[in-house]
Amino acid sequence: MKQRTSFKPLAVSLLALAFSGSGVFAELSLYLANRHDDTLARYDMNEASGHLTLRQTVELEGQPAPMCVSPDQRVLYVAQRKAEKVSAFAISPKDGSLQLIAQTALPGQGGACYLSTDRSGKFLLSAYYFEGKVAVHRLKKNGAVAEGSVQTITTAKNAHCILTDYGNRLALVPHTGPNAVYQFRFDSKTGKLSPSKPAKHVPDEKLSPRHVAFHPNKKYVYVVNEGSSSVTACRLKDDAIHPIHTLSTLPKGFSERNSCADVEVHPTGKFLYCSNRGHDSVAMFAIDQKTGRLAALGQASTEEMPRSFNLDPTGKYLVAAGLRANKLTVYRIDQGAGKLKPLKVYDVGKGPTWVQILRQP
Repeated sequence: MKQRTSFKPLAVSLLALAFSGSGVFAELSLYLANRHDDTLARYDMNEASGHLTLRQTVELEGQPAPMCVSPDQRVLYVAQRKAEKVSAFAISPKDGSLQLIAQTALPGQGGACYLSTDRSGKFLLSAYYFEGKVAVHRLKKNGAVAEGSVQTITTAKNAHCILTDYGNRLALVPHTGPNAVYQFRFDSKTGKLSPSKPAKHVPDEKLSPRHVAFHPNKKYVYVVNEGSSSVTACRLKDDAIHPIHTLSTLPKGFSERNSCADVEVHPTGKFLYCSNRGHDSVAMFAIDQKTGRLAALGQASTEEMPRSFNLDPTGKYLVAAGLRANKLTVYRIDQGAGKLKPLKVYDVGKGPTWVQILRQP
């Protein structure tokens, strides 16, 4: 059964939601931001089969796009780029349904292109592509984003992502424009950022770093490079990244236009995935647990323009959104080999831009 909802801000007690009912999801929940028809869709995802069932559609004006979930999985944050604000939704522990907590203005023209919480869930971090800056906001006890930023820092044009490491002390901000990854020390008590040493890493060649993904062993981080269609494996040491090697995300002989978008590490730390826009595929890699080096496993075809994809927390499935095709593809992940097997393609809203999957403990 599908439910369509248009929300107005309400005062919601997360504590009451968190402990009402059984407190356990029967299935995985998948959230999809459709920026071209201003909707946020919620699906039940069957953990055994990967099958998706649409359960709720939220009208959310202003081009909803980047999303993130609080570490306790009780709040979903969605940036509305054209509206230049962020919406905080309480996630029901009973069925994953969404209830708007509050909306908060963000400090950037063109809106945030990336959101993440720090590892403690006390702060929301945001990156601004057009204005070339990052911001930190305090999160209230009910999950709402506090008005006014703790800090806003101008970096350089095309800031594309901001994410803290598992130790919650290093924040990386890749920039496609100046071809650099800015490095900040993060104070988990105050939310303040300060330049690390060095303050930025500039690759020897033009790579155009876009997004990052940290390895669960806390030793490595992987940077997907938009303009060069590649991914760089890096070692983490002394609050800075140290490149190991860079591999192409494309098959040999492919010479048509392509750019990379997203990157994720499998929950086991055994595999890495990157999306190709142009070749329209997800590139698959095996990770050497001792060295962090990558070994290419090939590419799995996707629908047109896979800007976003997400792995479910169990590591069984990868779901990729075809931005131009208005379709969502569910893949089963081979737990031994890491390769993707397509299961089903779904028609979804217009301009599916961000995918987020969660499973309540």
